[in-house]
Amino acid sequence: MTTTPVNGRGRVIAVLMMALGLLVAMAFGFGSAGNAHSVFTFAPVNISGDRPWHLGDLTVLTRWWNVVLGLLIIALGVETWVRRPKAALARFGGAAIFFLVALLFWASRSPGPSQVPFVNVTSVLTGSSAIAMVLIFGSLSGVLCERAGVVNIAIEGQFIGGAFFGSVIASTTNNFILAALGGAVFGALLGWLLAFLAIRYLADQVIIGVVLVTTMSSLTSYLNLQVLTPYPNLNIGNTVATLPIPLLDKIPLIGPVLFNETGFFYLAILLVAVVSFALFRTRWGLRVRAVGEHPKAAESVGINVARTRYRNVIMGGAVAGVGGVAFMATQGQFQPDYTSGLGYVALAALIFGRWTPSGAVVASVLFGLSAYLANGLQSYSVPISSEFIGMFPYLVTIAVVAGLIGRVRPPAADGIPYQRS
Repeated sequence: MTTTPVNGRGRVIAVLMMALGLLVAMAFGFGSAGNAHSVFTFAPVNISGDRPWHLGDLTVLTRWWNVVLGLLIIALGVETWVRRPKAALARFGGAAIFFLVALLFWASRSPGPSQVPFVNVTSVLTGSSAIAMVLIFGSLSGVLCERAGVVNIAIEGQFIGGAFFGSVIASTTNNFILAALGGAVFGALLGWLLAFLAIRYLADQVIIGVVLVTTMSSLTSYLNLQVLTPYPNLNIGNTVATLPIPLLDKIPLIGPVLFNETGFFYLAILLVAVVSFALFRTRWGLRVRAVGEHPKAAESVGINVARTRYRNVIMGGAVAGVGGVAFMATQGQFQPDYTSGLGYVALAALIFGRWTPSGAVVASVLFGLSAYLANGLQSYSVPISSEFIGMFPYLVTIAVVAGLIGRVRPPAADGIPYQRS
């Protein structure tokens, strides 16, 4: 088997990973007391007495486990330097996971500053999966739009609008299916507006997206004050029920995380499969990718570029609108601006995932875990700012766009207005 010569970018990410591994080994490993230990629990698995498997607590020596994790990260860096730089992005994702695990070991160590001397692994994974689910909806919206050549910066606004109207519909009907449909319709309308301004009037797509996000943020804040506050029955705080899959939901650890989820979670996974198949295995997907790569060539063989872009941006808006409803359904009720920039993180996941549905899922899981830990680590009295952890998705995106972590290339016509010749 031949290997690919290491290029400059491969060397940069290799050095970054080796430095990260050294930090983990020295700061999180040898920086811990020799008698410090970390406890991982799996409490949600043991709540129900009828579960066939029981997982007890896992207690490990913090210092040596983090030293091992640091050495694994260093090994990934060395391997990236020596052998296969084209896979540097995947290796960096693995190194990031090891870093977050080491951070959990270090944060929960006892003796230590933490007020919570254990980590509930199942709770961490469940909480992360809820955020990752929303990011999957957003990144899929971006895939549909950008594969056709239109940049959808408005995902955040579609999240906010979907969450607002989804909350109103769910509160008045107590039906999350209707809420999802309402969120999809509203997201599709925002998608149509984005497409209309970008395709018909050739407006700058990034500026349109930012304006739509700002408009939706201001509008929903106003409606929350003028409508939801005086009429609280329109925002009563419903949360969607989980739909456990028999037998599979009883598997330790992964059962509660993957097979005891809401219908929105299963819908997100289904959409990943459908969009992947449609984009890369159907004539429709070939036409969409042709429009996103070379619209003039696509038009020359009879493809209607404007119609294809309209259709994809509207579909992308509908998917993002459902994502907003999914977020609302996990939070319980609508609150102004509570998506906290998840739409932009979804765009980061899209770029990290190289504009593919499967890659976006991997990035969404990684970013969802970091976003969850950014909030959860506050309870461990960790001397690391939660805002710093929350910066992780954006820092990775900057590194990816700059070409430091492998080379990524968007569709060639992405964001470029097209006029028929």
